[in-house]
Amino acid sequence: MKILLCTGIYPPEPGGPATYTKLLAEELVKRGHMIKVITYSTPTLSPPYQGGDEEGVVRISRSWFKPLHYFRYFRMVKKLGKNFDVLYAQDPVSAGYPTYLAARVLKKPYVVKATGDYSWEQAMGRKLTTVLIDEFQKLPHYPFWIKLMRRIQIQVCKEANLVIVPSEYLRRLVMGWGIKEKKLHVIYNASLDVPSISRELHGGFRTVSVGRDVKWKGFEMLREAAAELQKEIPDLKLEILQNTPREIVLERLAAADVFVLNSAYEGTSHVILEAMALGTPVVTTRVGGNSEIVTPGVGILVEFNNKEEIKEAIRELYHDPSLRQRLAAAATRMVKQKFSLDGMISETLAVLKFLIPNS
Repeated sequence: MKILLCTGIYPPEPGGPATYTKLLAEELVKRGHMIKVITYSTPTLSPPYQGGDEEGVVRISRSWFKPLHYFRYFRMVKKLGKNFDVLYAQDPVSAGYPTYLAARVLKKPYVVKATGDYSWEQAMGRKLTTVLIDEFQKLPHYPFWIKLMRRIQIQVCKEANLVIVPSEYLRRLVMGWGIKEKKLHVIYNASLDVPSISRELHGGFRTVSVGRDVKWKGFEMLREAAAELQKEIPDLKLEILQNTPREIVLERLAAADVFVLNSAYEGTSHVILEAMALGTPVVTTRVGGNSEIVTPGVGILVEFNNKEEIKEAIRELYHDPSLRQRLAAAATRMVKQKFSLDGMISETLAVLKFLIPNS
């Protein structure tokens, strides 16, 4: 099968979606499929690849004027897409919208992966809303630009042949946009390739968190909780990793005594899966797809921005090493059983082959 992977970010840019797309491309090639990746390029992060092509990756330089780089992206998808069986967009807007337009011109089937609500993320980032993602879906009105983004992502999903979501939570959310249930396929993200890393790094009780510097990641409250806990646990150390290369993130996760993600929203968190695979106990919030990963006996769930619950969870893990060991062992087993790489790739191929029966 010939698959054109269309993504918004790709290594060396950090982030779960970038790592996921690279791994997906590599695994599909191993299974004998023809793969090419189209992605945007940030000059400061990915020289000398602006506009270039290395190992099957075509990079489109970002512009300060988004419609311009969307047009460049569309033109490249249209140029390359005619030689592929199916186009697979990794988001409904930055990659999905140009892919949707190109697919219409080429009359090619396309699949889109929906990992969240881009319009809500933009509204939060621009301080146009303070409500969380579930409440945002119910608002009667949206600011003009947010309304436009919302229309785009919904249109891209409605017109797609199939929509892949990484959690049951997201399946329900996307159905709320009016997307037919028969189009939706839940394929959980896999625990990505995690090397064996020594845990003998640094001293003290290390608490690590990872994520973009956005409001809904709750870093401010986590810092407050850690500062208060340090009065009773002087050796507690909090490290927050942002825009950090994956190799360093994995090293810090492996060395951590606990991983905390105080997030208001997650579809299916790559970094939670990585922490679990590395045997690091997880404390995270009861939001989005988190409760589908962190089940009882596997980790600890708290309410978003509930400082006292966060403190109590860290305190409990600090005072009970055996609990840390039990949670870590259970999490590692669960990741291997439910979130395997082989399972994710096989399920993805089954969905794509549904569109190309003779592939």
